[in-house]
Amino acid sequence: MRVAVMGGGIQGTCVAMELASRGVEVDLIESNQSLMDGASRHNEGKIHLGFVYANDSSLRTAELMYRGARLFAPLMRRWLGTEFDQIPVSTSFEYAVHRDSLLSGNQLHETYRRISSMMGEESAGSYFGIEDPGTVIRLGGSDHEYGPPVDTVLHTREVAVNPGPVADLITKRVVDNDGIRVLTGATVTAVDPGLRLIHVSTPDGTPGSKGPYDHIVNCAWGGRPAIDATAGVVLNRTWTFRMKYFLLATPRSDQRSLPSTTVVLGGFGDIVDYGDGDFYLSWYPSGRLGWSTDLAPPRWPTRPDPVEAAEIARKTLENLESVVPGISEVITRSPAVVEVRGGVIYSLGNSDVDDPASEFHRRAEIGLRSLGAYHSIDTGKYTTAPLFAVETADRVIST
Repeated sequence: MRVAVMGGGIQGTCVAMELASRGVEVDLIESNQSLMDGASRHNEGKIHLGFVYANDSSLRTAELMYRGARLFAPLMRRWLGTEFDQIPVSTSFEYAVHRDSLLSGNQLHETYRRISSMMGEESAGSYFGIEDPGTVIRLGGSDHEYGPPVDTVLHTREVAVNPGPVADLITKRVVDNDGIRVLTGATVTAVDPGLRLIHVSTPDGTPGSKGPYDHIVNCAWGGRPAIDATAGVVLNRTWTFRMKYFLLATPRSDQRSLPSTTVVLGGFGDIVDYGDGDFYLSWYPSGRLGWSTDLAPPRWPTRPDPVEAAEIARKTLENLESVVPGISEVITRSPAVVEVRGGVIYSLGNSDVDDPASEFHRRAEIGLRSLGAYHSIDTGKYTTAPLFAVETADRVIST
């Protein structure tokens, strides 16, 4: 069996590795010059247990995130071997409830308790060796060191992986896999599901076709809706692409650690301490500089120009300083290295995260859609990519 996988991010590479492990010949096609060099590298790497989706009162999104989270490490270890255990894992996340949160501290605490109860005991140890990943501890005003905008803190066992080293390791494994043929710098212009062909254009504009394939899997991130449209797969929904910039900082080794923090609930920010000297820092309003409802988003740069980058960094640290006093001193003190990077966010709906009714708060409809031998995956979150890779391989093998 021969299968084409479009998109060399975390979803496409996971699908390729799983199919190859089952003896399938895979052509992996990526428009960038390198694998894993888009949103899969430029994100916080959080392996969600569902807490950030507390505004979905049905808990359907939290349940899906949890399913993906408890399989993430075991599946990565299966594909990447014991080297995956050397990937830096963050300190546990604290959810700092902002005074302008869409939900109050009491409401969030109650929902987090419901999410924890949903987890049960079957995940003990599978989530990065943590025996009780559902544990949530509420901290009051005198029990934490956050700034005045925060009155409630919910301490969880949720963690993130450093996505840069993950991207490097996945790339190495895929390139070295004899069952996967990698084609980079090739843009998919159309798909013909009937003939099972893929039409591509190389960097110099040369068109060509590849196939026929037994199955075609669309794992593209920014380009997925446009490719789907050429295959006759139309999503009768609105969607949005956003470009979110963040800071990747490496302070001096003698600097104090920072709490891994997500400020909730709305358009706030994140701090991730990966435990290896790298920190991820974001503040949504100052970092979200791109917005598109087109079939494909503009080619926003993953690294903005120096003037724009300096302004993003300034605003991000200024806002985070109100939540975590002293963070600016930790991050900017010489000889710290601070880079501004960005990744595309895709979601259904056309309103932003500060809208309580936004579909951004609900991701339960993500995953695999199939039309015969053509398959399209809305990855949704980094967390769910391995889960959807196995589900896709199961469907490909069985049809």
